[in-house]
Formats: sequence, C-alpha cells, structure tokens
Amino acid sequence: MSSLQLRRALLGALAALCTLGVLAPAASADHTQTSIFQDDQYLLYASPAKIQRTLVTLKNLGVQELRITMKWSAIAPSPFSRTQPGGYFFPANPSSYPQGNWKPYDRIVELAAKYGLHVLFTVTGPGPLWATANHPPSAVAANHWYLNPTAFQEFVYAAGLRYSGRYFNIPAVTAWSVWNEPDQPGWLAPQTLRVKGQVVAVAPQLYRDYVDAAWSALVATGHIEPSNTILIGELAPEGDSTVGNYTPMTPMPFMRDLYCVSGSYQPLTGTAAKALGCPTTAAAQGTFAQDNPALFQATGFAHHPYYFYKAPSYSSPNPNWVPIANIGRLERGLDSAMAAWGVNRHIPIYYTEYGYQTKPPDPYQVVTPAQQAAYLNEADYMAYRNPRVVSVSQFELYDSPPNPLYKRSQFDYWDTFQTGLLFVHGKPKPALAAYRLPIWIPGSRFGPGGTVSVWGQIRPADGGAATTAEVQWRGATGGFRTLTKVTTANVEGYFSAHVRPPGTGTIRLLWGSYASRSATVTQT
Repeated sequence: MSSLQLRRALLGALAALCTLGVLAPAASADHTQTSIFQDDQYLLYASPAKIQRTLVTLKNLGVQELRITMKWSAIAPSPFSRTQPGGYFFPANPSSYPQGNWKPYDRIVELAAKYGLHVLFTVTGPGPLWATANHPPSAVAANHWYLNPTAFQEFVYAAGLRYSGRYFNIPAVTAWSVWNEPDQPGWLAPQTLRVKGQVVAVAPQLYRDYVDAAWSALVATGHIEPSNTILIGELAPEGDSTVGNYTPMTPMPFMRDLYCVSGSYQPLTGTAAKALGCPTTAAAQGTFAQDNPALFQATGFAHHPYYFYKAPSYSSPNPNWVPIANIGRLERGLDSAMAAWGVNRHIPIYYTEYGYQTKPPDPYQVVTPAQQAAYLNEADYMAYRNPRVVSVSQFELYDSPPNPLYKRSQFDYWDTFQTGLLFVHGKPKPALAAYRLPIWIPGSRFGPGGTVSVWGQIRPADGGAATTAEVQWRGATGGFRTLTKVTTANVEGYFSAHVRPPGTGTIRLLWGSYASRSATVTQT
C-alpha cells in the first residue's frame, strides 16, 4: 500500500467510524485500578523459559496487564541507514519488515494470552535514521531527532494490523499508548529551541503529529472503543524550565502546548499559535477538536507520577511538576484545555509507569527497601481514592544491572533503574510482599480503646470471587494475633476495615501463606 493509499484508507475509515458514533469519549473512572507491570528486559528480551518464569511470578502477584515498549527502531529494516529501503519494502505492511524483528513482540503477546494477561503496547521512538531529519546535535540524538510523522503512521499501521487479531494466528492486542515520555529528550528531540529571540516548544507539536498519526493508523486497523484502549500522554513528571533542544520540558507547559492553550487556558492565537503549529484562523480554531480526535477522544491520558526521593504524599513546590501527590494539576489542566475548545470531558488518568529506586543497591539513592515497600502501598491507596485514576503501575520486577562500562565507585555505574521488587540476582525486597498484599493505615495513631482504619488489597484475588484475609496485630513481644477477617469480592481485591488494636504495635495482612509488610500503629 502506498503512502497516498494509506492516507485515503485512514481518512475513509475515520469518516465511517465518526458516522457510526464509535469514537465517543469514555466515561469517567470509579474506584478500580488495573494493575500494570513493566519489565521489558524480562518480558521482551529474555529467553522464552525466563519470560515464562517471569509471567508465572507476575500472575501470582496479581498483575493484570503488561506494558511493553515497542520501539520503532527495533522493528524497522536498516535502522542505521539514512536511506529508506526500496524494492519490496512497503512500510504499512507488517510482512515487509524483517520477521525476526517482530518475534519478541509476537512471543509476549502469545505467552500473555496463555497466562490470562493483557498487553499494552507503547509504540514509540527511537526510530530508524531514514525517518529522521538531518543535522542532529549529537549521535545520541540522531534516532529521535524530528522523526517523520507520516513514516511513524505507516509503522503504527503495520503494528496495528499485525496485532489486530486478523493477522494469521497472532492474538489481538487491544491496549495501545503513543510514545514514551515525549517531554524527555532521550525519547524525543528537539524539546525547545530559541528562534529569532522567541522560545519555540518543538516537542509538543511533534508529539501532536505523532498522536494524530498513531490514532488514525490504529483506528483504521480496527483498534476502536469500546473494545480497545488508546492512550496518549505517557509524560514524565519533572523537567526543566530552561530552553534547550536536549533539555526536558516540564509536563504542565508541555500539555498546554500540546493542546494549543495559553497559561490561562485560552486558545492560542497569532504568532504564539503559529510557533506551536496551532490553528491561526477562526475557521481552523472552530474545527481544532474535530481535526485532532486523539487529543479529545483518546481513552485516557497516561502519566508517570514518579518522585524518586520523596514519599507519595509529598507535594512538589514546582507548579509545573506532576508527581503523584499533584495529579490534580494535570487533571484540572486537561479539563481546562478541553473546555477551551468546547469539549466538556474529564479524561481518565492512567498511571503506566511508577516505582522507587532503593539504597541498597544504589548508594546514591535515599529510599531504603523498607521505605520503598511503604511508599508503593501509599501510592496504591492514593490511586484508589482518586476516582479519575484507572490504573496503577510498577516499573521493573528485577533491579537493572549496573553499567559495567564504569567503576563501582562511579555514579554512572549505578545510573540504571533500581526500582525492582527483587534485587538483580533475585533476592526479594520487602516491596515484593507489599506489592502482592498492599496495606495502608491512613491514621496510625489512636487513643486507648480506639480504632484505626485499615485499607488493603489482595491483589491476586481471583477475578471477583470471595477472598478472605486476616488483619493481624503484634505488640512489642509475642507473635501476631488476628483482629478480624476481611472478605473481598471485587476484581481488584480491595477492602477496608476498622480494627481495635490492643496497643502500640504493627498490623499486617495474612492471606494463606502470604503476609504483607507490617505497618506501625501507635497508642497515644
């Protein structure tokens, strides 16, 4: 299929879908959160036997969905060439790609189906050099420097077709997101430039093009609501306010530029609109929402609400950062951005990447393994309390190995992700038990004879079947004793209970042979 034929097919499919009314926005979320897990090293690049062992572990932990990064450069032919392959290479046809390049993705889709897990593909750069602009600032930036939106559209069309459920015997993938952390220069560049004295945010307008391209390709290959999920965003929570083609943008200005609104959430006009590739005429402004359906009709907005050195409840003083405690900034901003273009919608929020790096193993971190366990549980509780949030996520099962190119005493040796529930050689951290059985006590102090509220989750609960666990207490001496039994019958395994501790001590959950971490309660 030629590029012209592809564009015509996409436009025709979109027109038909709009006529049928299948692109209606999704409803707001309730108190349910899908448990998403990501560890590409052990789910995509490991041996089949190791991948299956990982899947067994994740299934037993109660994981429901696997987030898999589908890098364009990993599948494209001749990714290091400046010349697009000719001959019989048709970039919208999955059969035109080296079939071995699809194999890791085919395998995880097939194995996930075997274990009853869903797959979320994040289609993203870097891309092949033949789809990038010339004159990148460095060799590092070359494969994600001004990537071509039309070429990306053709790649996503090929991926969408391959995993449509209609391509040979490959199972369908029904959850997709577009680009990983487009507000970070390691994934998309340039970020910002200074042109004739004016600051121009390039990354948001590039990302707008990629979102439109991926949306049209996925819809044209049958990935439509309500049976499919398409997410946009995937933003990192922090950034820098300075200008630079390789300086990360902060998420709030990035989001406003993406939606072509000012700091006061009014539609951009004049030179400000032109600089961001936004509509500059009244007619174009009137059709902006219609012309950019992905921005306004996507299933949800994905976010990575990290704050590596602080507890989840810590609020960032920077109004442009969005860690988990400040997710309201993003929610209100998205609502206002949509309202600026006449769309009344509260788009659901998906947490698709999250975690805490620990010391040990990384001596440059500040969060201990015990704190990691508690912080993950607090984050789960905060997500549960927010009816707008529909997923929680853990990034990595195993810590990433250190970088062997550096000495152990050097910072760069440890400059990898140490967010696993297991140390690199498989020894469990306290976070492993905490992930399986989250527990959080919102108010841990109580008077004599008083009660405390216990929130928890039996994450591996069997699809809504009645599941029972014990809430236990232990004082300074002696063993644990059961205060009450809790039964949950919801898919996620949530429960809440009020218990009367005999005094200062610790409270945990016991489910079969599995125990949660212990949370401290104090009698005052």
